[in-house]
Amino acid sequence: METRLLVFGGSGLVGSHFIKIYRSKFLIKAPLINEVDILNKDQLDLALEDFRPDVTVNFAAFTNVQGAEEQKGGRSGLCYLINVRGAKNIADACSKKGVYLIHISTDYVFNGTKSDAPYTEEDTPDPKNWYGQTKYFAEQEVLNSGCKFSIVRIAMPFSPHYELKKDIARFFLEQLNRNRKIKAISDARVTPIFVEYVANALFAIIKKRPPGLFHVVSTNWTTPFEFAKLLAKEFNLDASLVEPITLDEYNKDKKAPILKYSWLDPTKFIREFGDGILATVEENIKVFRQEIEKD
Repeated sequence: METRLLVFGGSGLVGSHFIKIYRSKFLIKAPLINEVDILNKDQLDLALEDFRPDVTVNFAAFTNVQGAEEQKGGRSGLCYLINVRGAKNIADACSKKGVYLIHISTDYVFNGTKSDAPYTEEDTPDPKNWYGQTKYFAEQEVLNSGCKFSIVRIAMPFSPHYELKKDIARFFLEQLNRNRKIKAISDARVTPIFVEYVANALFAIIKKRPPGLFHVVSTNWTTPFEFAKLLAKEFNLDASLVEPITLDEYNKDKKAPILKYSWLDPTKFIREFGDGILATVEENIKVFRQEIEKD
């Protein structure tokens, strides 16, 4: 029998790509906000009752880190409402109906000061900005809801096409294609992931439905500076356009500073699901190029 998936935030950068790849493998319902508002508990309960999903996936999030900082501490701002209240409502509805929940979270639940090794699921969150704080609150709401769940933390997802938001890969690529110089941070460590690898990891989780927390990222780390140079090399563009800048310089005018070490360790996911689902940064970029060229 076909697995039934109820997806919230399905029009977002990660959710839309997941649906595109896996709509033929699952029976997917991805209501828009005018159909089901995640801030409305009655609508959520009804959606779960009507569709009877096997799994609910919550991609819905307010992800504008700088915009979130302007709402800092506010529980009536969109960032808190979507990231925390919405997540709580979804988790509570799943708990009532006995539905397995996959909740998407972020590297920004950490403080970005761990320099010796990437963050594992055992590390204690300590968010440094309002976006990260609301995502950590959301994780706690899921944990406390009593539903069967996995929380999937991703970092710097990038997509071949997504008009509503420019990710780091497409921003760098656009600049390189226009022969414009890029100043990229050379002293921050990151584990970016192409959305196709996120989708494949979620497919594995849906099939197995284990409980717990998983980091789903590339299997090695890079810096934004090296990432831009790798993109230039993969697309046969001019890597000399990429210039290094320190994190301190980059953060000068930022309300919410970019974290220095926002790297995650995917070892637990690989142990649970095996090799071959996640890949290196270099492989992520290669598949990213193939997807762009295919379209």
